[in-house]
Amino acid sequence: MKKILAMLTALLMVLSLGACAGTETPSEPEQPSGTEVPAEEPAAEKVILMVSFGTSYNDSRALTIDAIEAAAAQAYPDWEVRRAFTAQTIIDKLAARDGTEIDNVAEAMEKLVADGVKEVVVQPTHIMNGFEYDDVVAEVTPYADQFDFFAVGDPLLTSEEDYEYVIDAVMSAIPEAGSADTAVVFMGHGTEHYANATYSELEHMMHDEGYENAFIGTVEGFPAIDNVIAEVTAYGAAKVILYPFMVVAGDHANNDMAGDESDSWKTAFEAAGFEVECRIEGLGQNEAVQQRYLTHIQEAIDGGSYVIPQPAVVTPGECDPAKKAILVVSFGTSYNDSRALTIEAIEADVAAAFPDWKVRRAFTSQIIIDKLASRDNLQIDNVQQALERLIADGYGTVVVQPTHVMPGFEYDDVAADVSAYSGYFSKLIVGKPLLTTEEDYENVINAVMSKVPEAGAADTAVVFMGHGTEHFANATYSELEYMLHAEGYENAFVGTVEGYPAIDSVIAAVTAYGANKVVLYPFMIVAGDHANNDMAGDEADSWKSAFEAAGFEVECRIQGLGQNEGVRAVEVEHLQTAITDAGL
Repeated sequence: MKKILAMLTALLMVLSLGACAGTETPSEPEQPSGTEVPAEEPAAEKVILMVSFGTSYNDSRALTIDAIEAAAAQAYPDWEVRRAFTAQTIIDKLAARDGTEIDNVAEAMEKLVADGVKEVVVQPTHIMNGFEYDDVVAEVTPYADQFDFFAVGDPLLTSEEDYEYVIDAVMSAIPEAGSADTAVVFMGHGTEHYANATYSELEHMMHDEGYENAFIGTVEGFPAIDNVIAEVTAYGAAKVILYPFMVVAGDHANNDMAGDESDSWKTAFEAAGFEVECRIEGLGQNEAVQQRYLTHIQEAIDGGSYVIPQPAVVTPGECDPAKKAILVVSFGTSYNDSRALTIEAIEADVAAAFPDWKVRRAFTSQIIIDKLASRDNLQIDNVQQALERLIADGYGTVVVQPTHVMPGFEYDDVAADVSAYSGYFSKLIVGKPLLTTEEDYENVINAVMSKVPEAGAADTAVVFMGHGTEHFANATYSELEYMLHAEGYENAFVGTVEGYPAIDSVIAAVTAYGANKVVLYPFMIVAGDHANNDMAGDEADSWKSAFEAAGFEVECRIQGLGQNEGVRAVEVEHLQTAITDAGL
């Protein structure tokens, strides 16, 4: 595409010169003899744009953001390293107070284009895939086709390997790591974004790594300070060491954590009877953490150029805004009985709640779609087919409601498919998956545990088996378990087939709890192949067999979450929220 644009530009230049033949072209003024024209420094062809939230604490910025950028410059000498901040308030404050000019993301991208940069890697220094990271991706993506190469690096904690690496980097620098009488407490920022589950997964992994005296809470999310104090009290520590779990040790670290005000973490722990020491050190000061950002830069470079999704090629139908449809999107299952009890039950509840809307179905698993077609002659659309059918049938207002448990890869794919077709409808929106907000966790926990007779039992563990994913939303499972315990269900544990926590981690936790019996449930909308085989199968590698081999009595209950009326109510609530927010 860029080559085509270059050829068109050259052709226009030739035509322009031809049209002006015979006219006099102004010449450049002659330089007086004896003077030299200073050579302009050539513009960089390759740039790494380091994007940080920012801080007005100059000393901490030098130790953290500056240090990360310096490490990038040293590791990539053929690339120019530039800076952008996402916090406009901080940018304005630094300009007014110090005369320091720092670009926001849009300004930095415009300069890259204006300077003729050929290759760009945008590397955020954010900790997680939250709102700030989403905003960075949204801001830089429209510029992607302005460069020969363009990529965006991941934030600090994205993969399971990132967690393991950062835990080792941070805890190896703390003398009290693993101490019996001292708790190491990290204060994160917290967010309403579903990536807030990062904190729960981080603590879960720290405990698995043997750092049982390490705890994590947030200023503006979950876990809150009360949750952390309760955990530290149960642990039996006499002293607490407070660290900020933030790249920069700025306002939150100095005031919310270490301040003398009555609502600071320091004061709260002192009021709870603990001796408290505050260490105001940003994560960016840790050289190993700096190196992890370099790893993400290299992954971005190796991953290839960013590809802007192209709209689907379809023939628009007659779009009538008054024709309204709800497309319920599920992964799918080939277990017909379970599908009737779960997916069809959800669809029935949706139809009952929205009688003026047409309810249709789509599956995301093409393998299941093909199997049902060949085995049962059952035709089910994938998402693209369902949207094209809605277009052909003239629907103008469509809400897509996924039944997926979390905002993982499947949900991302649905959102991408929907985005590609948005131009063919008057209104096309997507609802949220089951576990998105803190309120969702609470509602689902109440719905699920109210149906579990052994909830809170001292001698029986209730173990939920989730699917697991390499997506960062896998942290959902750790947050779910944390909230279960916070709600008083200390005998409830959550693991995954293909993610973290794995079965070994769950068996260790159940063993430490002291249960004699284990009741296994699938934590999946449908009780399909994973529930019947990976969980309840008689093979040696099933969860049932693994717990029995560990000496537990085991009972399997093959019930999909979709069978639970309370869970279905959350799905319907998400749909209503999407409709209300869109003004429909």
